[in-house]
Amino acid sequence: MNVGVASVTPGATTNTNDALEEQREKSKSSLRWAALFLGEVRDGLTMINMQSAFLIVSKNYSEKQVGILFFVFGMSQFLFQTPAGYLYDYTHQKVLWLSAAAVTTTALTVITALCAQEEGGNLLLMVLIKFIQGAVTSFIPPGLNSITQGIVGSVGMTEQGMSESIHSFSSAAK
Repeated sequence: MNVGVASVTPGATTNTNDALEEQREKSKSSLRWAALFLGEVRDGLTMINMQSAFLIVSKNYSEKQVGILFFVFGMSQFLFQTPAGYLYDYTHQKVLWLSAAAVTTTALTVITALCAQEEGGNLLLMVLIKFIQGAVTSFIPPGLNSITQGIVGSVGMTEQGMSESIHSFSSAAK
């Protein structure tokens, strides 16, 4: 009687490896689609340009006021990106955090348009909104990198040039 000895079917490991490789390829394809649709949200640069133009043209903000708003946005991103990366290193809910950051960033962009008063009448509120938006937006790049590394591994990160190309195409097409 062979207690504790498992029988191994020849070829079972090969089938499992093939299934894992197929799943990995599907995941890489999904990453490319995510890069296409999250391209503009990733670092906020296009979003900043569009908001700046809106505030200057539609709400008569001065360039100085817009500069203050987006300086605060950029510094907030800078301050929160490392803690965001730390969070992604230790959470098992990476997709949830990334999704929440993308939705919240979009909502804050809409709030910016709805709350902006003529000639910067509520500049302090707008500074607060940009600070929060910078903090939230800082969760997007480390989230994308964390999810990507989980799918392709550290060696596969160097092969992600295709996703970056798609991101660039997405930016140029919009």
